Amino acid sequence: MVNPSIQAIGTANPPHKISQEKHYAILESANGLNREEKLRMKMIYSRSGIKYRHSVLQEFDGGDEPENLIFHPAGEVSAPISVRMNVYEEHASSLCLQAANECFEMLPNLKKEEITHLIAFSCTGMYAPGLDVQMVQQLGLQRSVERTCINFMGCYAAINALKTAYHISRSEPDAVVMLVGVELCSLHYQKSADQNQMLANALFSDGAAVSIVSCRKLAKDASFPSLRLESFYSEFDHSGVEEMVWRIGDAAFDLRLSPEVPNLVKGNIAGMVSKLLHKAGLKQIDIDYYAIHPGGVKILEACEKELGITKEDNEISYEVLSNYGNMSSVTILFVLSEYMKRLSADYPGKKIMACAFGPGLTIESMIIETC
Repeated sequence: MVNPSIQAIGTANPPHKISQEKHYAILESANGLNREEKLRMKMIYSRSGIKYRHSVLQEFDGGDEPENLIFHPAGEVSAPISVRMNVYEEHASSLCLQAANECFEMLPNLKKEEITHLIAFSCTGMYAPGLDVQMVQQLGLQRSVERTCINFMGCYAAINALKTAYHISRSEPDAVVMLVGVELCSLHYQKSADQNQMLANALFSDGAAVSIVSCRKLAKDASFPSLRLESFYSEFDHSGVEEMVWRIGDAAFDLRLSPEVPNLVKGNIAGMVSKLLHKAGLKQIDIDYYAIHPGGVKILEACEKELGITKEDNEISYEVLSNYGNMSSVTILFVLSEYMKRLSADYPGKKIMACAFGPGLTIESMIIETC
């Protein structure tokens, strides 16, 4: 049986682009921190490995406007969760539409009525009728498209969505599956001197990604490869169940991001990759490239140390982190999109090990091969 391939990936970011230095200045001013708290926050920002991020919030483009949701002194109490979810609903589908149109540009002969399945994933907002219904309407897909929503799984959800598309495509070889992901993490920034919130404010950002998966060979630009989905493996370490936590709070979604997370990744990544490789009938020497979710510099460094790879092996992950920040679940698709742009279709058979991390502590992983 032929395995399905990722045949296109489109990405999009909101228009408000902000440097990490300006981001720090806005939050430092809004939070009213004491000297010790300012120093701690500045250290977190300076070690983030991030240069720029994007946000749907217009307050990152200038002054203290009354309509600013979170960071303006005139509003001592940040906007409630209901207002933040209204903003999510307002912006989520338009970003996904941009990313989807990029996919159709990569696959110019793909007709929208050929899309048979749609998988939507996000952990930063929800509403119903949801993003899945909006995408069917706005793209003009058939109303009979089979829809699946993957919600609140965190940074590894895109790999889970790809795994779902893999199983759909293997059971229905003529299927064409569209994956739609969006994360508006900046809606959950909060005024707080708590270290967990400082980390969240310093790392996370907004973005969307759409991909097309199918066993069919869809006509495309011959200059870039497809990425065939070969094998998946997932584990979670129950000792880390309280180390990365994402819950709905009164004002926003509340994140607990323990300093122990890189150590948990460090303690699990080598064994997990070994099991993935065994399942795929491979050895690590067979892997040509690595696509590791850039959850933070310490996580990338932990993976390098335990897998015996170099910073150069993680070059694209570092670039995505630097240019966009951590966009939660869609970040790994930004990394894979860069591989599609940089690898030549003239050299098929290159193997990529990809993985992402999230609450649990969960590690989702996969082997993909250029074709």
